[in-house]
Amino acid sequence: MTELMQSTVDSERGGAGAMLAVEGLCKTYTGERQRRRRREHQAAVAAVDDVSFEVAPGELFTLLGPSGCGKTTTLRSVAGLERPDGGTISVGGRVLYDAARRVNVPANGRKLGMVFQSYAIWPHLSVFANVAFPLQVLPRRERPGKQGIEQRVGRVLEATELGHLAGRPATKLSGGQQQRL
Repeated sequence: MTELMQSTVDSERGGAGAMLAVEGLCKTYTGERQRRRRREHQAAVAAVDDVSFEVAPGELFTLLGPSGCGKTTTLRSVAGLERPDGGTISVGGRVLYDAARRVNVPANGRKLGMVFQSYAIWPHLSVFANVAFPLQVLPRRERPGKQGIEQRVGRVLEATELGHLAGRPATKLSGGQQQRL
């Protein structure tokens, strides 16, 4: 199951009761795709249809349902990896997406992360480099310096019991270690 985790919340307005608020979220995938050098037309699929929920600070919230019901699409929309067709998404009172007002904060500006069910690691990078990568691609004004990145990555690797493996290629970890990475 895909899980969403909040790394930090940058609340512009504050005072909102919900840490995460999703209202009227809709996402439809068009019915056209490229397949073996020819286009195929398929019926459009409403992956998420008018989904609304709120998650209070400190609350544990789970999206549960059968395959294809829109769990991952919802989480990808919240993280900014998918652009919904309608609805609003806000975190800590800060609007991240609002179709009506044409607000769409890019994924790297949302300060959210996603932990994927499959191992979303870069096989050509070391353990350290995999953890450091998100910090290295932050906008320059938010990016910690080299020493700051090393300290943060070190803390995360120690917390996940991967510190002693920092220099190892990511593909040379066990399944459990790759999941933690």
